[in-house]
Amino acid sequence: MSSEERLNGLKKFAAQVTGLEDPRLQLVSGDASFRKYYRAEGRIFVDAPPATEKNAEFVEYSGIYRRAGINVPEVLQADLEQGYLCITDLGSTMFSQYHTPQNEESLYSRACDLAVRISQIEHSFPIYDRPFIERELQIFSDWYVGAHAGIELTPAEQNVWSSVCEMLVQNDLQQPAGTMHRDFHCRNIMITDNEQLAVIDFQDTVTGPVTYDLVSLLKDCYVTLEPSLRERLTARAYEKLRAAGTVDCSLEQFTEFMDLTGMQRHLKAIGIFCRLLYRDGRDGYLQYLPRTFGYVAETAAKYPQFRDFASLLADRFTKR
Repeated sequence: MSSEERLNGLKKFAAQVTGLEDPRLQLVSGDASFRKYYRAEGRIFVDAPPATEKNAEFVEYSGIYRRAGINVPEVLQADLEQGYLCITDLGSTMFSQYHTPQNEESLYSRACDLAVRISQIEHSFPIYDRPFIERELQIFSDWYVGAHAGIELTPAEQNVWSSVCEMLVQNDLQQPAGTMHRDFHCRNIMITDNEQLAVIDFQDTVTGPVTYDLVSLLKDCYVTLEPSLRERLTARAYEKLRAAGTVDCSLEQFTEFMDLTGMQRHLKAIGIFCRLLYRDGRDGYLQYLPRTFGYVAETAAKYPQFRDFASLLADRFTKR
């Protein structure tokens, strides 16, 4: 179905929901998926093609998050067959827009607390297991190494990469698990009119490493925080998780869990940014490659077990 046909279908859906013959849909935004968001009559109408989007999960998980006291959009009506949703309007202010040097620490403290609260949601979400993690690491191999950089790894380089993948998989599987939003960053947190934090884009929620959402926030692909602030916020989240009985390791071990989880996530993100270009024709995400690679290099330099990978990054990957 063409974009015009989908928009016409959404207009018909919105007319049925609002009771208006011609509801005026105003485009709010698109995102890195194929979803598009429109505002009309105090509600948000979502065009989410069912072939690519997890609409049933969005509807189900909205209820789960809301029952857990997490502020997310409420699904008012849905046509899952066509891929059209009507949800409550959380406003237009993203976390990234609200963030200033003056409110930075307090705002990020609140967001870390929210990540901890999400991790405590009790539900049988899909498991972030070995095959899942390995598929995500393969995105980097396929779309950055192969499609973007055009690199053919030597046998020795492939051994280094395989070793890195195994260490990252083991890191994710060894740490305590909790509910994991899986894309918890400054563009998926909203500031409502009463200055409360709300979460969007939660349809990919899984059960997985408890540090994943924290590192997504504190080592965000779209914004850089000072290392000292990251350390304070990491310690804050650690203490809250320890008080909840979720973790019983040392802060040092927790930090290592978080760093390595971040490396795995950032490698995936690099691959996704390239996939958005080569598969979907969207080049706007390539600007975030340097920051994201910077996080990977920072972690590789910090831990001796990644010494060979740090050399591979410097010699082959980040020169492209």
